[in-house]
Amino acid sequence: MAQRDEADRMVSQQPTGSGADRPGRHSKQNRAARRGGQQARRSGRHGTPEITAEMRANARANPNSWLYVIDEAFDPNGPVPSWAVVGAYPVNGAGDVVADFHPNDRYRPSPKALGFPEPTNELEQLLQLVRTEHRPASDLPKVVLDATLFVYAMSPVQRTVIGFHNTDGRVMVPAYTRKALVPREWPHARAVLGRDIVRLLGGHPVAINPHDLITAVVPAEHLLKALADERR
Repeated sequence: MAQRDEADRMVSQQPTGSGADRPGRHSKQNRAARRGGQQARRSGRHGTPEITAEMRANARANPNSWLYVIDEAFDPNGPVPSWAVVGAYPVNGAGDVVADFHPNDRYRPSPKALGFPEPTNELEQLLQLVRTEHRPASDLPKVVLDATLFVYAMSPVQRTVIGFHNTDGRVMVPAYTRKALVPREWPHARAVLGRDIVRLLGGHPVAINPHDLITAVVPAEHLLKALADERR
């Protein structure tokens, strides 16, 4: 319930009336509205959430309250962090939704809300969550260790890794989370576990999916630390 109460405080505090009309006031009506909060479609990717028939029905049952719109990746009837609240619509005394949407300026759209492609493995899912600030970048090294990566190879039997200079002159080792993402001009790509190339990096970072929509650079020292942490 603390998470729900925090969500109350995230939406605009401009009152439309008094008493239960104010967001964040812990009235029975507001709690009922939050429990029944609906995920909403939007008129555009970053547009105002559409007021659905289900939302209007919820509002009629909870007059003088606020109707909270939850990011579509979250269950509106479960624990919802404050940054997953898109915003709120006021509900007047007649139980009508007032078309005066109050956006949450701390809202962090989920990968699903942003229309990111469906991830095919754990590392791709984490890359999306890190990109949208739903997970910290510090979670990446541990997952990279157990991920299957596709790295550049001159021949199918090559067992070393090859790095390339990026635009600012840094040497990075490109690695892809699935073979379909590997550049066509590569002569070969071999599949390896992330942990099996850490000692071959020579201190150079791994650039994961460098040509894809969602990418990340993981320093070699972070991967070495993740390996060391496993042995503790």
